[in-house]
Amino acid sequence: MNLSWINSKANQKLIERWWIAIVLVWSVLRSILVDKTFAKYGVNPWVYFAIVISIAVPYSICSAKLVFALVEKHWQNSARWGILTLILHYIPDTYILTTAKSVPRSLFDSFIFAIVIFTIFGIREVVKRIKLHN
Repeated sequence: MNLSWINSKANQKLIERWWIAIVLVWSVLRSILVDKTFAKYGVNPWVYFAIVISIAVPYSICSAKLVFALVEKHWQNSARWGILTLILHYIPDTYILTTAKSVPRSLFDSFIFAIVIFTIFGIREVVKRIKLHN
């Protein structure tokens, strides 16, 4: 697959902006879901919303820069952006795990399962990109 168009700084900025918009929409949807599922167990949906909205732009930029660095084979930059992306990605989940009280086992297990699945798919995509461009 030819991804030479992604090396253009103008195209990268456009991709970043679209990715920011997508992450912001996803953050709102996640906040609604958290309100419906975890609010009754002590998770403040407004605090959660504030967290996801405040990190949405930095997370979007870091994850986009991770992809660009992988495509351009800048491994040191990939590692840096990857670490920042992981940290920002898990902040909202950490908030839920540290504030939720008396969560039913099935809901807790489902939440952990979702975290694991999204992590596996994310890592798989990064590995696939690395293999694709080596």
